[in-house]
Amino acid sequence: MALAACTRPGLPIRLAGLHRSRVWTGERAVRMIAGMHGKQVAPTNSTVADYGARGELRVYLSLYADNAEAFRVLGRMIVGMRSGGTPFTPPQQESGGSGRWLTFGPGGHNELWVSQGRLYWLQGSPGAVQRAAAELPPPVAGSWT
Repeated sequence: MALAACTRPGLPIRLAGLHRSRVWTGERAVRMIAGMHGKQVAPTNSTVADYGARGELRVYLSLYADNAEAFRVLGRMIVGMRSGGTPFTPPQQESGGSGRWLTFGPGGHNELWVSQGRLYWLQGSPGAVQRAAAELPPPVAGSWT
């Protein structure tokens, strides 16, 4: 039972009409995320999952102690991308103050937000990202700005 709890990805098998094709958890997910940042930035209870036969959608999910900690991490990411020192465009908050942030860069369209102590980062085609965002838990009220 403990092993099953450690390997559960916390993401659905189907998302945005796509079947989950690969999943990485724990240290493996942390290394993948660190590889993108050049340093370790994610907690060990992180998950990376690909959806679709051609990897049309990738989801990065990191669990934090609470919303405040997740917002601090989201804030650092937004500041970093706004600095121009990354391959991503400066993030813009989705219209209507939804709490979701949009950016473009490697992997296509990217959408990120905080919900229930979790930091979600979706990457892929615009349609897949938008459909997946609508199916996952919504952002908490009061987003980082």
